[in-house]
Amino acid sequence: MNRMNRMNRMKQYALFTGCTIKAALPHIEMVARKVLPLLDIGIKELAFTCCPNADFRSTDEYSWLVVAARNLALAEKEGLEILGLCPGCTQTLREANMVLKDDVSLRAEINKRLGKIGLTFKGTTEVNHHLVVLHRQIDILLQRVTIPLYGIKLAVHTGCHLLMPSRIMQFDNPEQPRKLGELVKMLGSTIINYPEETLCCGFTLFGSHKDIASRIIRDKVESAFLSGAEAFVVPCPSCYQQFDRNQLVAKRELKFEYQLPVFYYLQLVGLAMGFDLDEVGYYHGRVRSPGLEDKIKLLVKKTVVNL
Repeated sequence: MNRMNRMNRMKQYALFTGCTIKAALPHIEMVARKVLPLLDIGIKELAFTCCPNADFRSTDEYSWLVVAARNLALAEKEGLEILGLCPGCTQTLREANMVLKDDVSLRAEINKRLGKIGLTFKGTTEVNHHLVVLHRQIDILLQRVTIPLYGIKLAVHTGCHLLMPSRIMQFDNPEQPRKLGELVKMLGSTIINYPEETLCCGFTLFGSHKDIASRIIRDKVESAFLSGAEAFVVPCPSCYQQFDRNQLVAKRELKFEYQLPVFYYLQLVGLAMGFDLDEVGYYHGRVRSPGLEDKIKLLVKKTVVNL
């Protein structure tokens, strides 16, 4: 299929990166912009603000809702659904969307505010994390895999916000999540089960209770490493930071022996589609594994030789 035909059949989405990716993890946005269009997922950037975070809601719920409604209204104005890269942002926007669709009087009040900037919330858009969309079109994902990641052993960490509250997120079973693992298997990787798989990564505790957050990440890393994993895979920028930067902080303070690098899921997709480690932003991560890097490079070399 030529490029023009692919572009014509692509469904377009409003890409919602969220603040963490924009400010701290631009390589994740970079790989998303490379990979998603190749999976027939068109993306457009709108003038979004912070989602805003649930912490904002705990101090001023009304303003939280106004800001979220503005983001939703921007997508509605363009006739686009929102595609999230961050589970926390996705959760905020999904919940605000539900609240405003259900509460007519509150919607009218919020729209008075939005009207001052030429916007109206109508309840005509949907919000989904990109894993939801990818899981719906696994067949396309399979077609795009050119370098299966055979022999790469990964520990899956779905995280909290993509799963809970389940009435809002409606993605997977919070007690026994499987969909991220299914998507990883589609790339040829081996999933390593480990006892601490559903344990929170501890990121939200790092600012206020760093000792607890450090012990959590230590337990996660040791559990996955001793089970045979070579790296973590996550769908969340906050979890990514916890397994990357904060893992090194915890290791320095608690002096534990093991360490594992982390991949954001779309980085793995990029590797399986033929991009190299540099092109998917792997080297922006702080935790490295030379042995794993060599395995991935060898996969690419073998594939090229066999072509």
